[in-house]
Amino acid sequence: MVWQQKVRRMGVYVILIGWSLFIGIPIYWLAITAFKQSRDFNGGPTFIPWVDFQPTLDSFYSVFVRQGELSRQPFLNSIIVSLVTATIATMIGSAGGYALARFPFHIGPFRNSHIAFAFLIQRMFPPAVLLIPFLLLYRTLNLLDTLHGLILAYCAFNIPFVVWIMCDFFRSLPIEIEESAQIDGCSRWGVLIRIAIPLAAPGFVTAFLLVAITSWNEYLFALTFAFTHAVTVPLILSDTGTRSMAVIALSSLVPVIVAGLALERYIRRGLTFGAVK
Repeated sequence: MVWQQKVRRMGVYVILIGWSLFIGIPIYWLAITAFKQSRDFNGGPTFIPWVDFQPTLDSFYSVFVRQGELSRQPFLNSIIVSLVTATIATMIGSAGGYALARFPFHIGPFRNSHIAFAFLIQRMFPPAVLLIPFLLLYRTLNLLDTLHGLILAYCAFNIPFVVWIMCDFFRSLPIEIEESAQIDGCSRWGVLIRIAIPLAAPGFVTAFLLVAITSWNEYLFALTFAFTHAVTVPLILSDTGTRSMAVIALSSLVPVIVAGLALERYIRRGLTFGAVK
């Protein structure tokens, strides 16, 4: 039995190391490409900084200083769209998730479980099917190439996802705590603000970060609805050279990695409590 446990543990380590290499090697290649000079990039393959090539910030200077507004504005647009979308979707979706978790609904033959499953089905709906209806609607309402147009579209697709996440999360919280607060005279709004929301903080953070990352990386809607003023980072990635692409891609990874590391404790608690199955 001991040797079987050692073999099993060794197999787990091999899988983890292999997966780490599978994820880490492309990121490493992206990073060293962003810091290479033109002669290093156009020459033969180089892999080790300060050994095979001398790192430089010329590519970053070219992208963010020489190109100026053409490169900085898409990052600002992505930040605004991601944060606003995540905030709105988390607030509205959490309210819907709490209602499904705590109140019984009867809509014909449908109950709470059916409604929650309907929200989950929405995530399986291909966004490309709605591009033409959205395009016609946005043209009529003058929402094309606007940040609030992108925010509206992203919220429409992310709110059901947040409802499903937070409904499952609120169900995992003990309802006896809320009932005890109501017995002590706390109103329903008081229970929500003083009890449910603080206990659900890990779920809020998890939902917020997932929606923000989804909005940050979204390409199809941005390609369809944004042309000049509302261009986001994924769009400029598809229309730039290799060195500039490496700089922009590496820079776009930094906010996501920093947010993930800073909020790791809340995300881990949110996943552990069943926020995502």
